[in-house]
Amino acid sequence: MRGDCGSNSKRFKSPAPLKARGAINAVFGLPPEQLRRGIVTASGGNHGLAVAYAGWATEAPATIFLPRSVAAEKVAKLDEWGAHVVMAGNVWDDSNQAALQHAEAEGLAYIHPFADPEVIAGQGTIAIEILDEAPDLDTLLVAIGGGGLISGVAIAAKSLKSAIRIVGVEPVGAPTLHDSLAAGRVVELASLDTAAVTLAHYFLAVTGQRRARRYAPSSAVLEPTA
Repeated sequence: MRGDCGSNSKRFKSPAPLKARGAINAVFGLPPEQLRRGIVTASGGNHGLAVAYAGWATEAPATIFLPRSVAAEKVAKLDEWGAHVVMAGNVWDDSNQAALQHAEAEGLAYIHPFADPEVIAGQGTIAIEILDEAPDLDTLLVAIGGGGLISGVAIAAKSLKSAIRIVGVEPVGAPTLHDSLAAGRVVELASLDTAAVTLAHYFLAVTGQRRARRYAPSSAVLEPTA
């Protein structure tokens, strides 16, 4: 690929800064009584850090469900932010099922990493910042796990610059968007085989797939490197 390439890197002191935008937007909008009861999510790591940070900032008890494949250093960071960590299942989908059951049983607010409209809206601020700093950009490459990040970025970017191209990037062993775009519907993968566990999902949210088809019809599948 020719031309200049820039990165919206982790320049902030808060955890998982790109994902923090969505979680903060969702959590800060909850009523006080819901914050007192607590918040819960399932994550491959980064969204969990963002929710833990939002919980710390609002003094809301945060419970984060993680697959067992999550790196120990991310678990340690969650502990630092005061979150209660529950290891459940081998992939995010397993953890998500456990988190949903826990949220329903305990009456907690569940902060979905990629299907919550408030989370998606918060992620859109990334595109606003990028285009403010680099208005001549013609293409944005966006990592894809469940589809929330690319949904927010694509909607915001296209509203500011309709001609901009949005390309979703996925690991070889978890091509959820790639396969869904090819099939014209949400496809559930038969298996996941990637070291990029934060991007490993069996399927996209239906809303994420629809937004991707509308705003980001291109995808690239890459082999992660160490």
